[in-house]
Amino acid sequence: MNPCIGCTDSVEAKTRVVEFRDVKPDDFIRFLEYAYRHDYTVPPYTEDEDLQPPAPKPPVPPEPKPEPVTAYIEDEPVIWTTPVTRVMQKSKPTLRSSFDKRNYLSTGDPKAGMLQSFEPQYNSSSRPNFTPVLLAHARLYTFADMRLIQPLRSLTLHKLHITLKDFRLYDQRVDDVLELARYAYEHGLDRTSDETIDDLRNLVVQYIACELDQRVHQPSQVNYIA
Repeated sequence: MNPCIGCTDSVEAKTRVVEFRDVKPDDFIRFLEYAYRHDYTVPPYTEDEDLQPPAPKPPVPPEPKPEPVTAYIEDEPVIWTTPVTRVMQKSKPTLRSSFDKRNYLSTGDPKAGMLQSFEPQYNSSSRPNFTPVLLAHARLYTFADMRLIQPLRSLTLHKLHITLKDFRLYDQRVDDVLELARYAYEHGLDRTSDETIDDLRNLVVQYIACELDQRVHQPSQVNYIA
């Protein structure tokens, strides 16, 4: 940005305005947030209202009770013993677990709310549409990569990796990953001068490979992803 404004013959130098035609307003707002806070708010996912929850499984019929069997048991000598009383000790929390559970920010604290908005999100059902979440990280990566902002570039990859690592790939959410893969292959260089694959593509390809490896015994899902 500075070289453009510093050039006396450029329009940007005369107007003191730089226009990014390839950047969406929300992505630029996240960039400005990163410039001030060294982090950016994770965009929210949307809800697919048309998706119906999976039908509950039919109850398993109870197993028939076995018929009683009459058995003849011989009398055994009775031995009287003194019962031993054992004192059950409550398990004490470990020092590490007590340390890890410390919390100094309440839920209503503004700082706590801001930090929570920075954290990657997770899905626990098939209804959350994560396409806007995944693409927001990818677009901000492209913005940082084109403008050589290495810390922001690394941060977007980190957040995208955490999101994908804990992302539950339901059948209804395969399109979310396909949209991310499509974006990764439509933007950026195929390979660098030293034949290195773009980091965003490398991350997405490895994630899809991991999912295919887990679903290798489910041909219908493998064909759908492929």
